[in-house]
Amino acid sequence: MKRQLLRFINCPACRGDLRLEVTQMIQSEIKEGSLNCVGCHSVYPITRFIPRFVSSDLYVHSFSVEWNIFSRTQLDVGKGRDSLDTFTAKTGLKPDELAGCNVLEAGCGMGRFLEVVSRSARTTVIGFDLSLAVESAYANVGNKPNVHILQADIMTPPFRDGVFDFAFSLGVIHHTSNPKQAFMRLVPLVKKRGQVAIWVYHKYRRPPLSDLYRKVTKRMSWSMVLAGSKLLSKLYPIQKRCRYLLVLIPMSEEPDTDRRILDTYDWYSPWYQFKFTYGEVASWFRDAGITSYQCLDSPIAIRGTK
Repeated sequence: MKRQLLRFINCPACRGDLRLEVTQMIQSEIKEGSLNCVGCHSVYPITRFIPRFVSSDLYVHSFSVEWNIFSRTQLDVGKGRDSLDTFTAKTGLKPDELAGCNVLEAGCGMGRFLEVVSRSARTTVIGFDLSLAVESAYANVGNKPNVHILQADIMTPPFRDGVFDFAFSLGVIHHTSNPKQAFMRLVPLVKKRGQVAIWVYHKYRRPPLSDLYRKVTKRMSWSMVLAGSKLLSKLYPIQKRCRYLLVLIPMSEEPDTDRRILDTYDWYSPWYQFKFTYGEVASWFRDAGITSYQCLDSPIAIRGTK
């Protein structure tokens, strides 16, 4: 943790100020210590450089596993610009448009979009995740001076109101127990005339059989789902010749093996996985008082100005 983070955070329980106690520092980073609330006296540990505002990964253990196994699979570094293009398509913004801004990512996973947004040293980027993916995120981008990473719950975010110019969440809140509520928790964190962007799964196509299979797979151990994803990945050459196989057993069509296994595991393992229409998600923006918003071409992606 970097000391500069203190100006953005508060106690998620009572909204009180936090007092920093340092046990171990390595250069400018706090490796071990605690954040102590001056109001309700809650104590939040800092372990392995990351402030922890939750005691476990709750219902997202599958993501803890996923992003620590595939910790660098989606990073652009040395591989191209897939994450950059995905960020632009789903937010309608280029990273250089955020230079000089305070940016929050809700559900940062292993840090693929943190890496993209933090390329401008003038941008302060804060990412948090409920899962232990934060370990991989810190390993990937935590050493950047303009990046901060926390483990926290989107339903009780440990941030002060109105401190961010831009907040975004791509492919995350549809995996929470109450996606609209999760969105509503983000909006107050953005300052007046700041922007919020989200991307969630859509339901415009007939539900694939994977939705039915998930009733079973989400209750299976992560190791079984991962083994099944690896097995399905081996069917890729057959799948290319027989499209009926894809309908019967939905799987990722990614040419890259690791990406194919990752995406298939990501479909079948989460506990929650909701889907929406543009109209449903647009109503969230209006209910949050955001009447100026844009529906982007990547369903369901919407960006609005507070």
